[in-house]
Amino acid sequence: MSLKHAVLAMLELEPGSGYDLIKRFNKSIGHFWAATHQQVYQTLNTLGEEGRVEFELVEQSDKPNKKIYSITAAGLEELRAWTSTPAKSYRYRDPLLIKLYAGGNVPSAALADDLEKHRQLHAQTLADYRETEAAFYRNDAEARRRYLLPYMTLKLGMQFEETWLRWYEEVKIVLNSTDDECKSGSPHDG
Repeated sequence: MSLKHAVLAMLELEPGSGYDLIKRFNKSIGHFWAATHQQVYQTLNTLGEEGRVEFELVEQSDKPNKKIYSITAAGLEELRAWTSTPAKSYRYRDPLLIKLYAGGNVPSAALADDLEKHRQLHAQTLADYRETEAAFYRNDAEARRRYLLPYMTLKLGMQFEETWLRWYEEVKIVLNSTDDECKSGSPHDG
Protein backbone atom coordinates (compact mmCIF):
# COMPACT_ATOMS: atom_id res chain seq x y z
CA MET A 1 0.00 0.00 0.00
CA SER A 2 1.11 3.51 -0.53
CA LEU A 3 0.06 6.68 1.14
CA LYS A 4 -1.56 7.86 -2.08
CA HIS A 5 -4.09 5.03 -1.85
CA ALA A 6 -4.86 5.90 1.76
CA VAL A 7 -5.44 9.54 0.77
CA LEU A 8 -7.59 8.54 -2.19
CA ALA A 9 -9.64 6.23 0.04
CA MET A 10 -10.24 9.01 2.53
CA LEU A 11 -11.23 11.48 -0.19
CA GLU A 12 -13.53 8.91 -1.77
CA LEU A 13 -15.46 8.86 1.51
CA GLU A 14 -15.49 12.62 2.02
CA PRO A 15 -13.76 15.66 0.49
CA GLY A 16 -11.66 17.85 2.77
CA SER A 17 -8.75 20.20 3.22
CA GLY A 18 -5.26 18.90 3.91
CA TYR A 19 -5.78 19.76 7.56
CA ASP A 20 -9.10 17.87 7.60
CA LEU A 21 -7.44 14.86 6.01
CA ILE A 22 -4.66 14.81 8.58
CA LYS A 23 -7.19 14.95 11.42
CA ARG A 24 -9.23 12.14 9.86
CA PHE A 25 -6.06 10.22 9.08
CA ASN A 26 -4.98 10.36 12.73
CA LYS A 27 -8.39 9.12 13.89
CA SER A 28 -8.61 6.27 11.37
CA ILE A 29 -5.93 5.10 8.97
CA GLY A 30 -3.19 6.56 11.17
CA HIS A 31 -3.72 3.74 13.65
CA PHE A 32 -2.38 1.22 11.15
CA TRP A 33 -0.49 3.33 8.61
CA ALA A 34 1.93 6.05 9.66
CA ALA A 35 2.39 9.33 7.77
CA THR A 36 3.60 12.78 8.66
CA HIS A 37 1.76 16.02 7.87
CA GLN A 38 4.40 16.79 5.26
CA GLN A 39 3.91 13.42 3.57
CA VAL A 40 0.14 13.93 3.36
CA TYR A 41 0.53 17.38 1.78
CA GLN A 42 3.20 16.10 -0.65
CA THR A 43 0.90 13.24 -1.60
CA LEU A 44 -1.98 15.65 -2.22
CA ASN A 45 0.27 17.73 -4.47
CA THR A 46 1.42 14.67 -6.40
CA LEU A 47 -2.13 13.37 -6.78
CA GLY A 48 -3.18 16.81 -8.01
CA GLU A 49 -0.39 16.82 -10.61
CA GLU A 50 -1.50 13.36 -11.73
CA GLY A 51 -5.12 14.51 -12.04
CA ARG A 52 -6.31 12.07 -9.36
CA VAL A 53 -7.52 14.80 -7.01
CA GLU A 54 -8.72 18.33 -7.55
CA PHE A 55 -9.40 21.14 -5.17
CA GLU A 56 -11.68 24.08 -4.73
CA LEU A 57 -10.07 27.16 -3.22
CA VAL A 58 -12.14 28.49 -0.34
CA GLU A 59 -11.40 32.09 0.55
CA GLN A 60 -11.44 32.95 4.23
CA SER A 61 -11.31 36.47 5.62
CA ASP A 62 -9.84 35.70 9.02
CA LYS A 63 -7.53 32.81 8.01
CA PRO A 64 -5.43 31.82 5.03
CA ASN A 65 -7.41 30.45 2.09
CA LYS A 66 -7.80 26.70 2.09
CA LYS A 67 -8.06 24.03 -0.54
CA ILE A 68 -10.88 21.50 -0.30
CA TYR A 69 -9.73 18.35 -2.09
CA SER A 70 -11.93 15.78 -3.75
CA ILE A 71 -11.19 12.65 -5.71
CA THR A 72 -11.50 12.78 -9.51
CA ALA A 73 -12.72 10.06 -11.86
CA ALA A 74 -9.05 9.19 -12.54
CA GLY A 75 -8.41 8.97 -8.80
CA LEU A 76 -11.41 6.72 -8.30
CA GLU A 77 -10.23 4.52 -11.17
CA GLU A 78 -6.75 4.31 -9.56
CA LEU A 79 -8.28 3.45 -6.18
CA ARG A 80 -10.54 0.77 -7.68
CA ALA A 81 -7.66 -0.79 -9.64
CA TRP A 82 -5.45 -0.85 -6.54
CA THR A 83 -8.26 -2.22 -4.34
CA SER A 84 -8.82 -5.02 -6.87
CA THR A 85 -5.25 -6.31 -6.62
CA PRO A 86 -4.27 -8.71 -3.81
CA ALA A 87 -2.67 -7.07 -0.78
CA LYS A 88 0.80 -8.12 0.29
CA SER A 89 1.02 -9.98 3.56
CA TYR A 90 2.14 -7.93 6.52
CA ARG A 91 4.57 -9.07 9.18
CA TYR A 92 4.22 -7.50 12.59
CA ARG A 93 7.40 -5.92 13.99
CA ASP A 94 7.73 -4.70 17.53
CA PRO A 95 11.08 -3.99 19.25
CA LEU A 96 9.44 -4.63 22.63
CA LEU A 97 8.95 -8.28 21.67
CA ILE A 98 12.67 -8.63 20.91
CA LYS A 99 13.45 -7.14 24.32
CA LEU A 100 11.09 -9.61 25.94
CA TYR A 101 12.52 -12.48 23.91
CA ALA A 102 15.99 -11.61 25.23
CA GLY A 103 14.60 -10.71 28.65
CA GLY A 104 16.41 -13.45 30.51
CA ASN A 105 19.47 -11.21 30.41
CA VAL A 106 18.06 -8.35 32.50
CA PRO A 107 16.17 -8.01 35.76
CA SER A 108 12.43 -8.48 35.37
CA ALA A 109 11.83 -5.02 36.84
CA ALA A 110 13.48 -3.38 33.83
CA LEU A 111 11.16 -5.26 31.48
CA ALA A 112 8.15 -4.60 33.70
CA ASP A 113 8.75 -0.83 33.53
CA ASP A 114 9.00 -0.91 29.75
CA LEU A 115 5.92 -3.12 29.47
CA GLU A 116 3.94 -0.80 31.74
CA LYS A 117 4.70 2.17 29.48
CA HIS A 118 3.47 0.16 26.49
CA ARG A 119 0.40 -0.98 28.44
CA GLN A 120 -0.52 2.66 29.05
CA LEU A 121 -0.15 3.47 25.33
CA HIS A 122 -2.26 0.47 24.30
CA ALA A 123 -4.92 1.30 26.90
CA GLN A 124 -5.08 4.90 25.64
CA THR A 125 -5.29 3.72 22.03
CA LEU A 126 -8.15 1.39 22.95
CA ALA A 127 -9.95 4.26 24.70
CA ASP A 128 -9.48 6.41 21.58
CA TYR A 129 -10.83 3.61 19.39
CA ARG A 130 -13.88 3.23 21.62
CA GLU A 131 -14.51 6.96 21.39
CA THR A 132 -14.32 6.71 17.59
CA GLU A 133 -16.70 3.74 17.68
CA ALA A 134 -19.19 5.74 19.75
CA ALA A 135 -18.98 8.56 17.19
CA PHE A 136 -19.64 6.03 14.41
CA TYR A 137 -22.85 4.91 16.12
CA ARG A 138 -24.00 8.52 16.59
CA ASN A 139 -24.03 8.91 12.78
CA ASP A 140 -27.23 8.57 10.82
CA ALA A 141 -27.93 5.32 8.96
CA GLU A 142 -26.52 6.60 5.65
CA ALA A 143 -23.22 7.68 7.21
CA ARG A 144 -22.93 4.37 9.09
CA ARG A 145 -23.46 2.52 5.79
CA ARG A 146 -20.83 4.64 4.04
CA TYR A 147 -18.30 4.16 6.86
CA LEU A 148 -19.05 0.49 7.57
CA LEU A 149 -15.87 -0.92 6.02
CA PRO A 150 -13.65 1.71 7.66
CA TYR A 151 -15.45 0.80 10.89
CA MET A 152 -14.43 -2.82 10.38
CA THR A 153 -10.77 -1.73 10.34
CA LEU A 154 -11.47 0.05 13.63
CA LYS A 155 -12.95 -3.16 15.06
CA LEU A 156 -9.77 -5.05 14.20
CA GLY A 157 -7.74 -2.34 15.89
CA MET A 158 -9.89 -2.61 19.00
CA GLN A 159 -9.53 -6.38 19.06
CA PHE A 160 -5.76 -6.05 18.66
CA GLU A 161 -5.54 -3.61 21.59
CA GLU A 162 -7.78 -5.79 23.77
CA THR A 163 -5.66 -8.84 22.95
CA TRP A 164 -2.45 -6.93 23.65
CA LEU A 165 -3.75 -5.85 27.06
CA ARG A 166 -4.76 -9.44 27.95
CA TRP A 167 -1.31 -10.63 26.81
CA TYR A 168 0.30 -7.98 29.00
CA GLU A 169 -1.46 -9.41 32.08
CA GLU A 170 -0.06 -12.85 31.24
CA VAL A 171 3.47 -11.48 30.78
CA LYS A 172 3.22 -9.61 34.07
CA ILE A 173 2.41 -12.89 35.86
CA VAL A 174 5.36 -14.60 34.16
CA LEU A 175 7.73 -11.76 35.09
CA ASN A 176 6.58 -11.91 38.71
CA SER A 177 7.06 -15.68 38.80
CA THR A 178 10.51 -15.29 37.21
CA ASP A 179 11.46 -12.91 40.01
CA ASP A 180 10.18 -15.43 42.58
CA GLU A 181 12.23 -18.22 40.94
CA CYS A 182 15.35 -16.06 41.04
CA LYS A 183 14.83 -15.29 44.74
CA SER A 184 14.35 -18.95 45.61
CA GLY A 185 17.16 -20.25 43.38
CA SER A 186 15.96 -21.11 39.92
CA PRO A 187 16.84 -24.53 38.48
CA HIS A 188 18.12 -22.60 35.45
CA ASP A 189 20.96 -21.07 37.49
CA GLY A 190 24.20 -22.54 36.19
